Amino acid sequence: MSQESRTKSRSISMACILTAGFLGLAGVAVGGTAQSAEKPVYDKIIVNFGDLNLDSPRGTQALYARLRNSAEDVCSSVEGRDLFFKRIWQSCFDQAVAAAVMQVNKPGLTTLYNQTIKRPKG
Repeated sequence: MSQESRTKSRSISMACILTAGFLGLAGVAVGGTAQSAEKPVYDKIIVNFGDLNLDSPRGTQALYARLRNSAEDVCSSVEGRDLFFKRIWQSCFDQAVAAAVMQVNKPGLTTLYNQTIKRPKG
């Protein structure tokens, strides 16, 4: 297997996962009209991890950091200063990270993710 094909097989596409109804609600809240017939358009980022050893804690932590950074970038389009948009951003971020961890499907990454989300915030 060539290095290029290994890298391709060890990358994931991270999409901001928001439902059409949720986005429609956001449009109505800011004074627009919602059209439920339109499909939502998601931003995507490809996260490559072919250079990481996911059998090591260090590699797993590096990938998790990449996933979180990519989720921040993907979800930046829904950022806002008020509480409503902060909640939308947080939901987008949480769902994007969770979906990416599931897509990678490595026990060490899943364990790290589960440990991170169960920590008390603050």
